[in-house]
Amino acid sequence: MLGRHGLPRRSLLTIGGMSLLGWSLPQLLRQLESSEIRPRQDRGFGSAKSVLLVYLQGSPSHIDLWDPKPQAPADIRGEFKPISTRTPGLQLGEVLPKLAQQSDHYTIVRSIGVDPKGLRNHGAAIYMLMTGHNPTNFTPTGLAVAPSREDLPSLGANIARYQPAPRGSFSNVAVGAPVMEGRIVGVGQSAGLHGAAYDPYTLYDDATQPLAPAGFTLPPDMPLERIASRLDLRKVVDARYHQIENSNTTFDGFYDQAMALLQSRQALAAFHLHQEPVRLRERYGMTRFGQSLLLARRLIEADTRFVQVTWPGRSDEEPVPGPDGSWDTHRNNFPMLRDHRCPVLDHSLSALLEDLAQRGLLETTLVVAIGEFGRSPRIGAQTTNNVGPGGRDHWPECYSFLIAGGGVRGGRSYGRSDHHGAWPADDAMHPYDLLATLYHAIGINPATEYLDNLNRPRRLVESGNPVAGLF
Repeated sequence: MLGRHGLPRRSLLTIGGMSLLGWSLPQLLRQLESSEIRPRQDRGFGSAKSVLLVYLQGSPSHIDLWDPKPQAPADIRGEFKPISTRTPGLQLGEVLPKLAQQSDHYTIVRSIGVDPKGLRNHGAAIYMLMTGHNPTNFTPTGLAVAPSREDLPSLGANIARYQPAPRGSFSNVAVGAPVMEGRIVGVGQSAGLHGAAYDPYTLYDDATQPLAPAGFTLPPDMPLERIASRLDLRKVVDARYHQIENSNTTFDGFYDQAMALLQSRQALAAFHLHQEPVRLRERYGMTRFGQSLLLARRLIEADTRFVQVTWPGRSDEEPVPGPDGSWDTHRNNFPMLRDHRCPVLDHSLSALLEDLAQRGLLETTLVVAIGEFGRSPRIGAQTTNNVGPGGRDHWPECYSFLIAGGGVRGGRSYGRSDHHGAWPADDAMHPYDLLATLYHAIGINPATEYLDNLNRPRRLVESGNPVAGLF
C-alpha cells in the first residue's frame, strides 16, 4: 500500500519515530525517495553482480588505442595504423591485436568527455572519475591533497555501503598499485565521510611474487574460537583501521567484518595465485599488471563486489621503458606505447576478458578500462603542460574507454568523436554518466542521497544519468 508520496505505508509509519532522532520531514522523504529501488524493467538495472575497474592512471592516448583517425592529418593520426577487429566495422590501433580478437565481448565508448573549466590536471580528473563530484569539493585548484575523513566517498566505498558483498566476502578491494598524483597517495580512493569500514582493502604488493594479505594471519597458538571470545580484533584487522575511533563506524561493524573474513577460506584463498596453472598465469602475463588482473578475477570468483586494479605507473611521472611505466606520454608517445605500455595492456586485458567469458563470469561482472582523460589530438602541441617531441598533452574534452560484461552489449562502439578525436560528435557522455551507469548496473539508484558532515544532502553522483544505450 502506498502513501501520499508514493512510498510504502510501512516506510511512512517510521517517520514519527525517526523524527525524534532529529530528522526533519523533508529530509526523511528525500532519503526514502532516493533509496527506493528502481523497477527491474529499467534497462540494465541490477544486471551486474560485481564491478571491476581497470584504472589506467596517467591516461593512454585514445586516438592511438581506441579511436584511430586514419583520415586525419599526420600530426593528428600519428604513427599507428588501424586494424580490424572481430566486429565488422570496428577498428582499434595496431598496438592492440589481441584485444581486437576479443571485440565480441566489449563496447568501445568514444564520446566521453568534460569541459574542465581550467582544471586540466590529473588530480582534478581523477577526483571526478572516482567520486562523481566536481573537483572543487576536493580542492579549489584541483591539485591533489591528502585524503581525509572530510572527503566525499569513492565509487567503491558507495558500492560497499549500498550494495555490500555477502558475509565472508570483500566488498571493496584495491590491488595493483596505489593511485598517485605527485606525492599524494589515494586521490579519490577512500570512503571519506562514510567511515573507515567502507575503505578499500588494499594490497599493492607485486602480484608476481607470493602474496600475504595483511591482517588475516593468525598466530599458531591462537585458534579462531579463542579469538572470537577473548582477542581484541583491532590487533587482527588491517592497520589502516587505526582511524576507527575518529570515523563514523562502530567497532561492532569491524568485528563482524573481520570475523566473517577470517572464517571464510574462499575470500582469503583468492590471494593464492600459485594455485593457478602456470600456463594461465603466463596467459595473463608475468607482470605486475597482468597478475593483478588475475588476482582480480579470483576476487570476483570469491564474490567480491568491487575490485579496482590500478596500473603500476604513477599518474604524472615521466614514462620510462619497461612494463610498469606511466601512460603520461608528454613526449615519446609512440615508442612508449608501441614497445612498452600497449604490449602489456593488450596481452593482459585480453586474457582477463577471455578468462571471465570462459568461466561464465563476464555475464555478471561489469569491466571498465579507463584513464582519467585522453591525450591531445595534435602531436607536440602545447596546451597547458610541458609537451616534448612526439608527445600528446592532457585532453579531458574527449576520450574513450572499454566496457564489457554485466549486461552491457559487446561487439560494437558507442558514441562518436569528431574527425580529429577532439570533441564528442554523437552520444556525448560525461564521466558522471559513466558512474551513474555503474551504480545502475549493480542495482543502486545513482540518485541515492546521504548526509555530509554539515548535514547537507549529497547524491552518489553530482549529476548525470545511466546510459541505457549500453545495455
